[in-house]
Amino acid sequence: GGSGAVVPAFVPSPYDAIRARLGLSAGTGDCGLLDASEAEGPCVAQSDGDDTLAAYELARRSDIAIVFVATSSGEGSDRASLSFDGNADLLVRAVAAAKGRRTVVACVAPGAALTPWAGEVGAVTYAFLPGQEYADGLADVLFGDVNPSAHLPLTLPRAENEVGFTDAMWPGVGDKQRVASYSEGLLVGYRWYNAHNATPAFPFGHGLSYTTFELAIGEPRGGWTLSTASATALHVSVVLTNVGPREGDEVVQAYFAPLSLAAPGVPNHPIKALWGFERVSDLGSGESATVTFSLGARDLQLSDLNGDLVLAPGKYNVTFENGAGAVAARTVTLTGERVVAEPFPQPAAPAPQARRAPAASGATSGTSAQRRE
Repeated sequence: GGSGAVVPAFVPSPYDAIRARLGLSAGTGDCGLLDASEAEGPCVAQSDGDDTLAAYELARRSDIAIVFVATSSGEGSDRASLSFDGNADLLVRAVAAAKGRRTVVACVAPGAALTPWAGEVGAVTYAFLPGQEYADGLADVLFGDVNPSAHLPLTLPRAENEVGFTDAMWPGVGDKQRVASYSEGLLVGYRWYNAHNATPAFPFGHGLSYTTFELAIGEPRGGWTLSTASATALHVSVVLTNVGPREGDEVVQAYFAPLSLAAPGVPNHPIKALWGFERVSDLGSGESATVTFSLGARDLQLSDLNGDLVLAPGKYNVTFENGAGAVAARTVTLTGERVVAEPFPQPAAPAPQARRAPAASGATSGTSAQRRE
């Protein structure tokens, strides 16, 4: 719920979208009580999921089972838990008991949720507030018309409060006014998991495809050394190769983590931090594309115990990943003296104007990134 609402003209249901993709017209293709082996062509049957035994029986008679689970949130209150609503977990496990790896779970959630059954099913799709055309988009992915290429923008945990928040951290303590202490410091989200060497259900950046990719790193001119006193950057070429059976898109993700720091006053723990990413589109089977990342000393800045952003001499681990198992890593040495980094420049405020001229037709502004292939 919220302060705004939209009433769409139509919302396709997943049931209708799947039937349409199979070419089933109205009045045809209803499995009813038939076993899959008895059907004379493709057919689709559905259950509301309230009766898990009925869902088990329906799944047992089917070739493929798709389970839909969801949760939602609204203004003014938090979700009661990270679980999906209703009997979702029991329903998934009942269907998985009947169909095993031939079970797909389609999830819709506004954020992180628990997936304790993920190892019992064949595939999990996860949509964040997907909108009106969710059903048709999901059908495109399920039938292979679209090769999925999305990656998680957050971490999916294995348990409630896996990161160990106390009441003082959230929702805060106090009689008249609650006060929350952000004592977790830098260990937010995936950084907590990396610092504690903990394995989540699905990590930040995770995402699978119907094809497979490999990564390789080229050697930058001048080697893997940077200086705190220089604005010179390393230009790192990362080669992404599609070694799978079909065309696909992929996102190359770049991370760094301090290995050993020479400067005092900087938290010396391995916080793996995202510092860049680049998408490669329409890469055919057997093809390669080269993505170039520019890594400067400024990209390795850390927050010290005083809250300043600093450039700390030492060694850093730099990795390039695709969120599906391909990883390539190198060690970068940052030389020089400890430097407190200047704040990033902010755009100047526009001068006051009595009258603003209309924008020219078709004019645009913004930033862009380039990729070399």
